Amino acid sequence: MCHVKHTAIMFALVVAFIGCQTTQIKSPTLSAGKFEPLSINARRLEIIDNWQTPEEDPFVGHRIVPLPSNLVGDWAMRVMQPIGGSGEIIFDILRASVVRTKLPIQEGVGVLFTDQQDSKIRAELDIKIMWFQPVGGSQSLVKLNANHAVTISESASAADLQNAIKDAVFGALVSLDKQARAELEKIDYIILP
Repeated sequence: MCHVKHTAIMFALVVAFIGCQTTQIKSPTLSAGKFEPLSINARRLEIIDNWQTPEEDPFVGHRIVPLPSNLVGDWAMRVMQPIGGSGEIIFDILRASVVRTKLPIQEGVGVLFTDQQDSKIRAELDIKIMWFQPVGGSQSLVKLNANHAVTISESASAADLQNAIKDAVFGALVSLDKQARAELEKIDYIILP
């Protein structure tokens, strides 16, 4: 009789396990397609990726697709549209890092049942834009540093972490876009109507 009970319990557990469906949480995709292009007075754009994404803690940029440096390169191709002329523009990605740092946890009875902020995800982009105009012999250099940070709570899931990484990278990219437009506007004849 005991053997029949165990078999019935095992059968019920197997049926319950098979009946469970696992759903994969789909995190939002990152895209540089939301930015308006600029008409750049150049015959070509060269993108140089000098950043190698580290795959060890505290770096977490390797956990998202596309990699932060690839997303920045996509942004450059989308936004910095060469439309002719004799110039050349070089877009150099010096750093596209995403780092996760632990935040200090408060102790005590008052915070025992609260969901505290556990980590900060910080994306940082360092870019150098060089514009060479052989006709007239002019050249310009713009250095940009854009960053954005997002915090996640103690109860955050793996999907929450992925979303926080993407939010940090996209926030840094928005900041980069604003800075690049402001700095390029200061250079005569680089942006054409």
